[in-house]
Amino acid sequence: MKIKEVIKKIKEKNLDSFFVSSRANVFYLSHFRSSNAFILITQSEKFFITDSRYFEAAKEILKGWNVIQLGEKNKNQIDHLRQILNEYGGKKVGFEEDRTTIAFYKKLVNEEGDKNKRLYCELIGFSGFFDQFRVSKTEEEIQIIKEAVKRTDRVFENILPLIPSAKNELDLRRMIINEIFLQGGTGESFPAIVAAGKNSAVPHHETSHSPLEKNSPVLIDMGMVYKGYCSDFTRVVFFGKVDPEIKKIYQIVKEAHLTAVEKVKAGIPVSEIDKAARDVIKKQGYGDYFLHSTGHGVGIEIHESPRISEKSDEILQENTVITIEPGIYIPHKGGVRLENIVIARKDGVEVLTETPLEELLIG
Repeated sequence: MKIKEVIKKIKEKNLDSFFVSSRANVFYLSHFRSSNAFILITQSEKFFITDSRYFEAAKEILKGWNVIQLGEKNKNQIDHLRQILNEYGGKKVGFEEDRTTIAFYKKLVNEEGDKNKRLYCELIGFSGFFDQFRVSKTEEEIQIIKEAVKRTDRVFENILPLIPSAKNELDLRRMIINEIFLQGGTGESFPAIVAAGKNSAVPHHETSHSPLEKNSPVLIDMGMVYKGYCSDFTRVVFFGKVDPEIKKIYQIVKEAHLTAVEKVKAGIPVSEIDKAARDVIKKQGYGDYFLHSTGHGVGIEIHESPRISEKSDEILQENTVITIEPGIYIPHKGGVRLENIVIARKDGVEVLTETPLEELLIG
């Protein structure tokens, strides 16, 4: 039970409680979605704090929680939140300093305000407090992500025949978003990247009105949110005839991708995965054109720990869900990135993405 593990860590850090304000971690701990909610976990209790828009639903769904209506009886919400912390938080309260704005912190502490409305407990900041819990997914989480990936595969399959009719990159993105909803997603896990022709040489190109011209590559990087969890997916489609060098780097990236996937196993340094992909690309003379890390964790958020980088000193934990996405980007010509989602298992890798890595020719 994740709450028990969190309480254990609260005790280990000599805290009386921990205050959670980020939407991602509120959802992680409660699996309740709210645009205005907080959690306070003490050594013996758990409080879910939300406003009147979500209060009744939270009371109905969150059994075993103390659900508090924020701003009840016309109280100022910040004042009420401060009052709750003073009443239940104890003397030492941990908080997410890496996810809290300075403005919110100042309002909450209220050091220069009315003495009767100040925060009397000590706030102690932590970065990545929940990372150790979120990095290794439960089987329940994995099943949701598997379904998200399966539905994302179908999105790609269904938009392929529509590509020749797209007027420009944004038009194709519109088709992708529409298909995400048709496949049961609740939205994009990030703004989809559609990068046509020379734009594919920019790893995070901002989808634009650039036309999808014949005889050029089209890079599509997309993902959906499904039951609160993200998918991530990248392929390059050849729209007509394509420059021979782009076809060449496609095969190199594919080899780099497969080589990195073979390395994935719980217990290994994540840097070895990055090195496996990077060495393939360097050997072919394109090392300077691989401009980012090989992957990242994915779950409730599209970018989670660990970062699959040559600079990382992290060890890959069992049941960590990560992307493998090497790429080569040649300025003013084009680029290729191939991305799948995989799971690090005790005895090796489990690949979730089923869309083939073979070249796709359309038009």
